[in-house]
Amino acid sequence: MPVVVNGVKQLQKAMRDVEPELNKQMSKDIKTAMLIVRDKARGYLPRQNEVLSGWGKPTASIETIKDPKKLFPPYDYAFAKGKVQYSAGQNKRNDKGFKASFYVYNNSRSGAIFETAGRLNKPRYDRSLNPNAPAQFNAAAEMLSSMKGQGMQKGRVIYRAWDETKGKVIPAVVGAINTVATDFNNKTQIRKAA
Repeated sequence: MPVVVNGVKQLQKAMRDVEPELNKQMSKDIKTAMLIVRDKARGYLPRQNEVLSGWGKPTASIETIKDPKKLFPPYDYAFAKGKVQYSAGQNKRNDKGFKASFYVYNNSRSGAIFETAGRLNKPRYDRSLNPNAPAQFNAAAEMLSSMKGQGMQKGRVIYRAWDETKGKVIPAVVGAINTVATDFNNKTQIRKAA
């Protein structure tokens, strides 16, 4: 899913110092392209009445739980939809040393569970009283939205949206970067000549 474009950070730094308006234009053009992915991803989240009946019901309120991360999060469509967001800033370096700029991410636990359910061959945590719960959950999720992508770069929401829109988004992002880089080079050469 990631598209590696080298030199963008250096270009942005140079533009901030010399031509800040070009940096703003590039960010605006990239955002326009990436919002296509975000909006399409939001459309792949299941509505509240479509999820497994038990998942849509909260088991306890956040206020009464000492450690909410230990509970399987209840699904809330409006919350999950609002947490699929776009960011133009850089994220933290991952375990392989990569950083992302201009990306769409999912910041809700229930949305992330729906995105990746069934990606692994076996469930990581088997705390359910129903030994078939993981298989039933994955089958229900697959009926709502199919996974797209390959390997660990596979999912039902953002990865699916990316897989279906990358033919339109990648050329738009690369075009925005190239246009601004060319304009920047032309403007700085004119200043050097003058």
